[in-house]
Amino acid sequence: MRIFVTGIGIVSPLGIGVETTFDGLLAGRRGIGALNLFDPDGCRSELAAEVPGLHIPEVATSSDIDLEGWSRTDAMAVLAAREALAGARVGEELPVDLICGGTTAGMFETEALLAEMHRDPQARRPLSKMLSHPLSATVDRLQEAVRRFEQARTICSACSSGANALLLAATWLRAGRSQRVLAGGADGLCRLTYTGFSSLGALSPEPCQPFDRDRRGLTLGEGAAFLVVETEAAAAARGAMPICELRGWAVGAEAHHITNPEPTGEKAAAVMGAALRRAGLAPGDIDYVNAHGTATPLNDRMEAAALRRCFGDRLASLPVSSSKGQIGHTLGAAGAIEAAICALVVERGVMPPTAGLETVDPACALDHVRTARAGSVAAAMSDSFGFGGSDAVLVLTRPDAFAPPAASSPRRVWVTGAGTVGPFGVRGEHADYVAPGSAPPDGPRPFEAKDHLDLGRARRIDRAGRMVTVAMEAAFGRDAPTDTTQTGAIVGAAFGAVDHCSAFVHRVYEKGARFASPAAFPNLLPSSPVAHASIYHRFQGPVFSSADLGATAEGAIVTAAELIAGGEAEVMFAGGVEEASPITEAVLGPLCSNPQAEARGEGTVVLRLAASTPDPAGVELVWSHAWRGDVDLGGAPAPSGPARVFVAHDDDAVAAALVGSAWAEVPRAAAAAQAGGHEAAGGFAAAAAYSLLRGGDLVEALVLGLAPDRGYAFVLRVSP
Repeated sequence: MRIFVTGIGIVSPLGIGVETTFDGLLAGRRGIGALNLFDPDGCRSELAAEVPGLHIPEVATSSDIDLEGWSRTDAMAVLAAREALAGARVGEELPVDLICGGTTAGMFETEALLAEMHRDPQARRPLSKMLSHPLSATVDRLQEAVRRFEQARTICSACSSGANALLLAATWLRAGRSQRVLAGGADGLCRLTYTGFSSLGALSPEPCQPFDRDRRGLTLGEGAAFLVVETEAAAAARGAMPICELRGWAVGAEAHHITNPEPTGEKAAAVMGAALRRAGLAPGDIDYVNAHGTATPLNDRMEAAALRRCFGDRLASLPVSSSKGQIGHTLGAAGAIEAAICALVVERGVMPPTAGLETVDPACALDHVRTARAGSVAAAMSDSFGFGGSDAVLVLTRPDAFAPPAASSPRRVWVTGAGTVGPFGVRGEHADYVAPGSAPPDGPRPFEAKDHLDLGRARRIDRAGRMVTVAMEAAFGRDAPTDTTQTGAIVGAAFGAVDHCSAFVHRVYEKGARFASPAAFPNLLPSSPVAHASIYHRFQGPVFSSADLGATAEGAIVTAAELIAGGEAEVMFAGGVEEASPITEAVLGPLCSNPQAEARGEGTVVLRLAASTPDPAGVELVWSHAWRGDVDLGGAPAPSGPARVFVAHDDDAVAAALVGSAWAEVPRAAAAAQAGGHEAAGGFAAAAAYSLLRGGDLVEALVLGLAPDRGYAFVLRVSP
C-alpha cells in the first residue's frame, strides 16, 4: 500500500502559508527577531521566532465561537489545517481523521492565571479561558472551527511530536483504520518554555547557528503544520494528485537522559535505518536530509554522528540542512513543519539552506546546503529528536519513484500484564477496583517511591514519573522484559503537571526569569512521566504521551495496540497517570470533564500489551475503536460467554452509549469509586477487566471510555 501526501498547510515565523514559508526558506530569510509576546528580562536570550500577523479573532471567524477558550497554538493549527485540507481538495463529504502533536497548547494564555492560582487558592475556579489549557484543546478547536473529524488523537513526545503524529497516521492507514488523516503539530511560544530552556542554558543570545563551530544554543520558535495523508486507493478514487509519498517511518527511545541526547548517535542511527527498511530503501537512495539541527552543542554533534553511522561513505555527497536557523525550534510542531518542508523539496527539486552556518564544526562536517540548491530529490529524510530521547524519522519520496513497498498484515495484540498504583497500593491484581464497597482495610495506602525504586537512579524523576515507573514494574509480573529494544510506552494525563506548572510560573512572575528552576522544568512537559519511566526501565521502542480528558488512559491503550498491530513495537506499556491536584479538582475537572460525585484522588495504571503471549489461554485485545461526536459501537463483536462492561463511571451517559449495541444488556462494573474518581479511573477499570479474565471469572469484556464529545472502546477476550 502506498501512502500519499495530498495537502500541506504551514504557519511559521516566515509567514502564514506554504508558499510564504517555502519561498522565505529558499531565500535564506530569517524569521528570528526580538521577542515581543512577553518580557524576556532575566533570560539568556531576548530573541525568538514569532509568527507574524497572527490575530485570533480573524482565525476564529464564526460569531458563535467563544474566543476565551482559544490560544495562539489553536489559531496556528486551524490556519495550517484549513490550508492543508483546501490544498488536498477534501470536501466535507469525505471522512477525515485527525492526529495532532504538541507540548504547550494554551500555556501562554493561561500561565498568568496559573501563577495567580498558586499564589491565591481562592483564585481556583472554573474560568472559560482555562479551556485552552489542556493539551487536547487544540484538537477541540480544530473540531470546532475546521470540520468534524471521525476520530482524533492528541500525542506528545516533546520535540518529535509532529513527526510521531504522521507516523501514527501511517499506522492507521496501513491497518485500514482510516482512509485519510490530517496529521501534524502545533505549538505556541510561552513564558514557561522560554524561561525553562533559558534555565537549562540552552538558549542562544544570538540567532541560532546549526552545526556551526561557534553555536551557543537554540532559538525558540512557534508554528504549525499539517499534512493530509491518504491511501493510494482513496486518493485515486477522488482524482487527487499526490505531492509525494510517505514511504518510511520509525520511532525509538534512547533511554539515556531526560534532556541530553545519547552522545554516540547509536539509537538515532538505528531509527534512521529502521525508517529506511520500512521504506524498502537503501542509504544510497536518499538525496536530501532535513536535520533536526537545533544548534545546541550536544544535539548537533550527536546527529552528525548518527548520520555517519547510518550513511557511511554516502554522507560525503548527501545534502543536509536545518531549517531552525530561519524558523527557530518550534518544539512539538517542528517534526511536522520539517516533514512538510521535505515534501516540498521532493516535489519541487530545490533544497533550502542552513541559515546562520558560517564555520562548520569539524565534528559536524557534512555536505551542508549553504544557499538554496537545485537538484533531483527522489527521496528525502526528516529527523526529529525530543526531550527524553524520543527519536522519530520519516522518509518521503516522489510518487512512483520506487517500486511499491512490501505489504504487511496487522498483528494480534495480547494483554499480558497490568500494574496499578492507587488506594490499594502497588499491585498486579486489580479486581477490587470494581468490587462495590471494597476498600483497603486500613484506608488508602500512601505511595512511597523508596519502597519500590532505586532512588539513586530515580533522583531526577518527579512523583508522576515515579508512579508510572512503579506501575510498569508491577505489570511485569513473572515476565519481566529482558530485551527492551522493541519495548515502548504511551502513558497519558488529562491535564499534565498543572500544579507544578503553576508553581514554576509563579516563581518566574514573582522573582524573575533568572530564578526559574532547571531541575523542575524537564518534569513539566506532558511526556516527562513516560520518558522518565522509559529511561529507568531502558525501553527503546515508541515512547510518548497522550491526552484526551477523562478518556486519556483508554486512548493510550488503544494507541499502544495500534502501534503493536502495525509492527512498531513488540511490547507496549499503556495507561494513564493522575496526581492529586487542587487546580484540576477546582478548575479543569469541572470545566473539561463530566463532574462526578467521587472525591478526586490520584493513581496510575498501565496495561502490558504484546505481540505474543506465553499463556495457553491468553487475554487478547480483539477489537478497538475511537470516535468523536456520536458514540459508535456498531463494530464491536457480540459477547459469546460470561461478559461484563467496564467503565470509569456507570452513569446515564454509559447507558445511552450502549443502547442498540450487542452489549446493552451486559452487566456493568465501574472503577471510579474505588480508584479515586480521577481521570485515569477508566484505566483501572481496564486493569480489573484483565484480572477477572485471567482469573476465569469472565470470557469477554468491553472497556468503554467516555469523555465529552469523544470516546474509546475495546474488547478483551480469553482466546486460545
